[in-house]
Amino acid sequence: MSCRSHAQWLRFAAVATILIVLAPAARLAAEVQKVSTESLIYDLKHPDPLRRQAAAKQLGLAKHLPAIPHLLAMTRDPNAPVRREVEFALENMNDTQTMQGFIDFATDFENDIRARAVSLIVSMHLPRASGIGVALAKINDLIAPSWDQDVKIVVEPDVPVSPAVIQTLQARIADSERGIRQTAIRGLGILRAKTVTADLVRVVHEDRDDGLRFEAVRALRKIGDPSVARNLVPMLNVNSDTVRFEIISTLGSMKYRGAVSELTAIVDQPTKKPTLGQLIALAALADIADPVSLPLFERFKADKNDSIRLYANEGLARTANSGQKTDISAARLTEKNAAVRLAQSFALLRLGQTEYLDELVRGLERQSTRELAKEYLVETRPADRPALFAPRSANSTTRSGLADVMGMMGDPNALPTLQDMTRDSDTDVARAAGRAVRRLGVSASQ
Repeated sequence: MSCRSHAQWLRFAAVATILIVLAPAARLAAEVQKVSTESLIYDLKHPDPLRRQAAAKQLGLAKHLPAIPHLLAMTRDPNAPVRREVEFALENMNDTQTMQGFIDFATDFENDIRARAVSLIVSMHLPRASGIGVALAKINDLIAPSWDQDVKIVVEPDVPVSPAVIQTLQARIADSERGIRQTAIRGLGILRAKTVTADLVRVVHEDRDDGLRFEAVRALRKIGDPSVARNLVPMLNVNSDTVRFEIISTLGSMKYRGAVSELTAIVDQPTKKPTLGQLIALAALADIADPVSLPLFERFKADKNDSIRLYANEGLARTANSGQKTDISAARLTEKNAAVRLAQSFALLRLGQTEYLDELVRGLERQSTRELAKEYLVETRPADRPALFAPRSANSTTRSGLADVMGMMGDPNALPTLQDMTRDSDTDVARAAGRAVRRLGVSASQ
């Protein structure tokens, strides 16, 4: 045997000896762990609250899932510190079996326990993976998200939401703690709770807290039930700008034509320079796209204010006739603002110039126009969709954006393309395509 072979044999023998020695030790450790967790579960019923509290904490740190039923039985423990530790333990488990525990804790006498439970009930329905485009599910993000992030935080359509969850949050609308009320109202919007719109409208009309009224309107906007729009129009004269602006945006998102005259009056108010309220009202009118607003859009399509031109051209895109094609094309040649040019491309596409579909797709490449491009592409007419659904060469950002668009459109003809995209080499693209496929699955079953 050579020296090298002999050395290799010795190493092999050493490793084998170590494995032989460690195997019983590993089994012993597993047995100790089993005994340890069993004793901890036993301690959950101990007369001493400190023992119960310590046991709950250790089981949570160990993420011992078999302990969940035993922890659920402790949501009404007479000792508040024990209940608090049980709540933390259930949160650490990160398992859907724990939902009933948080439903129970949502009526706890302790404000902090109740508040955490309400937040967790909502956050457990949101994606938890990390990555671009994935909604955040942390409690703090539900309490104080950024303005633009909050609009997008909604439950995916394939995620089941039980009636018990909705009823639990509905009951917290009247909670004694403002923060809990706020989280509950926001959560009902995130979970798209259509059964509670009457309660949310009541908050808008009757609550004295403008912050909560804003949250209720925002929740109604996310739920998207247009039948409540008529109940919001009388609130357009509310004193709070924040609430009023959200009502205007919500009426626009619901495309409620019954608000056109009131919104037009806001836009036409005499001012030295455009106010934020006027801009939001014009944006809402562009979303509603009632033909009676066409003269208004014509009047503002060349305004010196970029935002006014943008919304006016959006409105033209949805209401214009073929006779305006030449004027829009000419204006686009001299337009310097990228967002306004995109709105003009949107108008030209809807007026039959299909080559502008590629211009909208290119809008997905730039951060400044990405969300606008998605909004316009979702409205692609059936005749132009085969070109949109065709495989195309583009960067990963654009591919991911296209997957989002196809998922939001709900057209099953996009499914073959999306299924191919789920195998994309870029994980963000594959994830977006998978989400879109699930959305189309829900749309097809409805």
